[in-house]
Amino acid sequence: MARSYRSDARRKQSILTVDRARLVELALHLRDEEKFDMLADLTAVDWPKREKRFDVVLNLYSFAKNERLMVKVHAADAEEVPRW
Repeated sequence: MARSYRSDARRKQSILTVDRARLVELALHLRDEEKFDMLADLTAVDWPKREKRFDVVLNLYSFAKNERLMVKVHAADAEEVPRW
Protein backbone atom coordinates (compact mmCIF):
# COMPACT_ATOMS: atom_id res chain seq x y z
CA MET A 1 0.00 0.00 0.00
CA ALA A 2 2.77 2.44 0.88
CA ARG A 3 5.32 3.37 -1.73
CA SER A 4 7.98 4.07 0.87
CA TYR A 5 8.37 4.04 4.61
CA ARG A 6 10.96 5.44 6.94
CA SER A 7 11.19 6.11 10.62
CA ASP A 8 12.75 9.18 12.17
CA ALA A 9 13.97 8.07 15.61
CA ARG A 10 14.94 11.61 16.62
CA ARG A 11 11.37 12.88 16.19
CA LYS A 12 9.71 9.57 17.15
CA GLN A 13 7.64 9.67 13.99
CA SER A 14 7.18 7.32 11.06
CA ILE A 15 6.77 8.65 7.53
CA LEU A 16 4.76 6.95 4.77
CA THR A 17 4.85 8.08 1.15
CA VAL A 18 1.85 6.81 -0.82
CA ASP A 19 0.42 7.03 -4.32
CA ARG A 20 -2.34 9.60 -4.79
CA ALA A 21 -4.78 6.91 -5.91
CA ARG A 22 -4.37 5.01 -2.62
CA LEU A 23 -4.62 7.95 -0.22
CA VAL A 24 -8.29 7.57 0.71
CA GLU A 25 -7.97 3.80 1.15
CA LEU A 26 -4.92 4.24 3.37
CA ALA A 27 -6.42 7.09 5.41
CA LEU A 28 -9.55 5.07 6.16
CA HIS A 29 -7.43 2.05 7.13
CA LEU A 30 -5.25 4.17 9.42
CA ARG A 31 -8.31 5.66 11.09
CA ASP A 32 -10.40 2.50 11.44
CA GLU A 33 -7.79 -0.23 11.94
CA GLU A 34 -4.67 1.51 13.23
CA LYS A 35 -6.52 4.04 15.42
CA PHE A 36 -4.92 7.22 14.05
CA ASP A 37 -7.93 9.25 15.10
CA MET A 38 -6.74 12.84 14.79
CA LEU A 39 -5.60 14.81 11.77
CA ALA A 40 -3.21 17.13 13.58
CA ASP A 41 -2.07 19.03 10.49
CA LEU A 42 -2.64 19.13 6.75
CA THR A 43 -0.16 21.10 4.70
CA ALA A 44 1.77 21.12 1.41
CA VAL A 45 5.33 21.75 0.32
CA ASP A 46 6.28 23.10 -3.12
CA TRP A 47 9.45 21.72 -4.72
CA PRO A 48 9.49 23.74 -8.01
CA LYS A 49 12.34 21.79 -9.62
CA ARG A 50 10.68 18.36 -9.27
CA GLU A 51 8.30 16.90 -11.85
CA LYS A 52 5.79 16.10 -9.09
CA ARG A 53 6.48 19.38 -7.40
CA PHE A 54 4.00 19.23 -4.51
CA ASP A 55 4.09 17.11 -1.36
CA VAL A 56 0.73 17.03 0.39
CA VAL A 57 1.49 16.15 4.01
CA LEU A 58 -0.93 14.75 6.59
CA ASN A 59 0.27 14.60 10.19
CA LEU A 60 -1.80 12.04 12.09
CA TYR A 61 -1.95 11.21 15.77
CA SER A 62 -3.22 8.14 17.63
CA PHE A 63 -4.48 8.82 21.14
CA ALA A 64 -4.71 5.07 21.81
CA LYS A 65 -1.06 4.46 20.86
CA ASN A 66 0.39 7.89 21.63
CA GLU A 67 2.06 7.79 18.20
CA ARG A 68 2.47 10.21 15.33
CA LEU A 69 2.49 9.34 11.64
CA MET A 70 3.32 11.53 8.67
CA VAL A 71 1.70 10.58 5.35
CA LYS A 72 3.05 12.20 2.16
CA VAL A 73 1.58 12.23 -1.33
CA HIS A 74 3.47 13.59 -4.35
CA ALA A 75 1.46 15.51 -6.96
CA ALA A 76 2.24 17.38 -10.16
CA ASP A 77 0.95 20.88 -10.82
CA ALA A 78 -2.34 19.83 -12.46
CA GLU A 79 -2.93 16.67 -10.39
CA GLU A 80 -5.72 16.67 -7.85
CA VAL A 81 -5.19 14.95 -4.51
CA PRO A 82 -8.29 12.97 -3.49
CA ARG A 83 -10.21 13.92 -0.38
CA TRP A 84 -12.66 12.03 1.72
